[in-house]
Amino acid sequence: MTYYPIDLFKLRWIDYFMTILFSITLIWLIKFEMLRKMLFIEISETYFTTKNILYHKRINNYSDLIGYKTQINTTRLGNFEETIIMTTDKRNIIISEFFIANYKDIKSVIADKLKDYGGARKNAL
Repeated sequence: MTYYPIDLFKLRWIDYFMTILFSITLIWLIKFEMLRKMLFIEISETYFTTKNILYHKRINNYSDLIGYKTQINTTRLGNFEETIIMTTDKRNIIISEFFIANYKDIKSVIADKLKDYGGARKNAL
């Protein structure tokens, strides 16, 4: 007979609820925050390449990129600028000043090559 450290039939409803809530929160943090915003970026004359922390590589030709828009995110640590690069396949690339150290250099290259579709400016706040 096999014994488990937890008897699943003796748990309370709050134990199930907290397990589900913790799992959803963990999945949300990994999928929508870390994999989308923590990027390694390579820029060449014809290609814009992004790799996430799991080294999933995505190569975009500049002709596949529509343009970019800028938004300001406010956190307890301060205001941070994000640039959203719009692509033809509707999978936007988010570049955040919070996660990327050389954000201003990357933003200047993007501003030279792509069309600006508006959004907030850094000095707006």
